[in-house]
Amino acid sequence: MKPRALRAGDLVAVAAPAGPVSADRLDAGVAELRSLGFAVRVADGVLDRAGFTAGTTPRRLEQLHALFADDAVRAIVCARGGAGTIHLLPHLDRELVRTHPKLLVGYSDVTALHLALARIGLTSLHGPMVARELAAGEPAYDRASLWHGLTGEGPPWASGPDDLVPVRDGAAEGVLRGGCLSLLAASVGTPWALTTADEPTILFVEDVDEPPYRVDRMLRQLTVSGALDGVVGVVLGSMKGCGPGPGDEYALEDVVLAALGPLEVPVALDLSSGHTTSPNVTLPLGVRAALVCVGDDARLVLLEAAVE
Repeated sequence: MKPRALRAGDLVAVAAPAGPVSADRLDAGVAELRSLGFAVRVADGVLDRAGFTAGTTPRRLEQLHALFADDAVRAIVCARGGAGTIHLLPHLDRELVRTHPKLLVGYSDVTALHLALARIGLTSLHGPMVARELAAGEPAYDRASLWHGLTGEGPPWASGPDDLVPVRDGAAEGVLRGGCLSLLAASVGTPWALTTADEPTILFVEDVDEPPYRVDRMLRQLTVSGALDGVVGVVLGSMKGCGPGPGDEYALEDVVLAALGPLEVPVALDLSSGHTTSPNVTLPLGVRAALVCVGDDARLVLLEAAVE
């Protein structure tokens, strides 16, 4: 199920389903969205604070439901990640979301919402957030991939030469799914857990500041749980801060290959989406993609847009 493509002047709303938001960065990110040609509405309560979240669970849930219910809102861009999105999912009105489909943009803790939307059958965008990359402006985010993600205009994003590091050879085509690795692992055993068994899947995973032993544990947890049963290819993000320490005689690639060994699928590393120091690429989740790894070259190509 694909939402309608955005057009110039369409209304984009800013939500805060996770951590608390800085007012200055929020204003800067809103200005960047407006520079793209969209009208912007900041939802009521975005600047609320309750412990480590942007307001209480009922308040954040009410905010999200109101934005999905409002047919004037064509897309929802999250202010930031952090923590707390999982509080909303047991109470999410799935019928409301299904009958009012619209794009949701974000990463990190927002992965929990991407998983819930995938269960409903709705495409979504793993991309820059308002008080993070959008507040910093270009080159903190990749404008072309965000524009295509929102509007469907231009060619779908494809990695270029040297964008990805090949880890295991092979070629595969499937539906692109995934997000932040720690959130994917935390979803195991929940009603919104990652599921791939019903369709060939290109899995994208990324995270930040997770030591290799935790990356290993989370990948093995996903594998043993059956969450990766339909995976035909894997692409990892930049994995900033996830490498071995000084003096360790192994590489992150070794850990990944050992953990994913039973899958025997092509694997690539260093996709600049999510937690990354490079321009944040917007990846549409729930669309077909192709991964090819041969020798020293690896390419990921999106085969369709997230909107119609």
